[in-house]
Amino acid sequence: MQLTDYINVFRRRWWIVVVVAFVAAASAFAFSRIQTPLFRSEASYQVVPNRIDNGLSITLQNSMNSYKARALAPVQLQRMSDQLELDRNADWLARYVAIQPNLDTREMVIQVDYPDPGTAQQLADAIGNNMVGLVNQLNDGVEGTDRINVIVNQPARSAYLVQPNTRVNVLAGAFLGMVLGILLAFLLEALDNTLKTSRDVERFVGLTTLGSIPNVSDEQKAGTSKEQRRSSILRGAKS
Repeated sequence: MQLTDYINVFRRRWWIVVVVAFVAAASAFAFSRIQTPLFRSEASYQVVPNRIDNGLSITLQNSMNSYKARALAPVQLQRMSDQLELDRNADWLARYVAIQPNLDTREMVIQVDYPDPGTAQQLADAIGNNMVGLVNQLNDGVEGTDRINVIVNQPARSAYLVQPNTRVNVLAGAFLGMVLGILLAFLLEALDNTLKTSRDVERFVGLTTLGSIPNVSDEQKAGTSKEQRRSSILRGAKS
């Protein structure tokens, strides 16, 4: 197919693309409306070692991963849930709570997603403070120069909406629908074996079209009939 063929297909079946894109966008909007809203709050904590040496990077990496594992342990998450009276079990919280260690900045970022923005902020602070307490317990049996402390860098910020992102969902649905609509239009065109243009005839019979009979509309037919009757009347009058 040449470019003109693609353009002609789109001209004939553009409405399919529009309908499919509209249905997909409307479906994405409806899906966004039925989703449970989730609000995210973030808090950051700084990891501060008492000494600096060549093996600090490896020590910090291992320590930060250990602190993360301890803070996100099911027993600790259940404690936070009971403390805040959330009525959520540890398995549920584990899906919506994350700690991201960053070795370059020696920072640990806590992210909490929760249906209530105020609770998300409280939970982020609770998990961070609990992590600090767990690290302090570990430091009790360690010499002063070998201790690694965790301190608050940024308390939990006000929560913001992360789910659903209705605008992004609708735009993505419309784009996907447009692509599907174009594919559907060309599929229907491929299944349609009727001849519509002289080019279709040439491709079907393998011969060059020498001429074509133009379509005559009803108005043109009516006009031709009137002219013929008028000519007959004039010829009858002359005779």
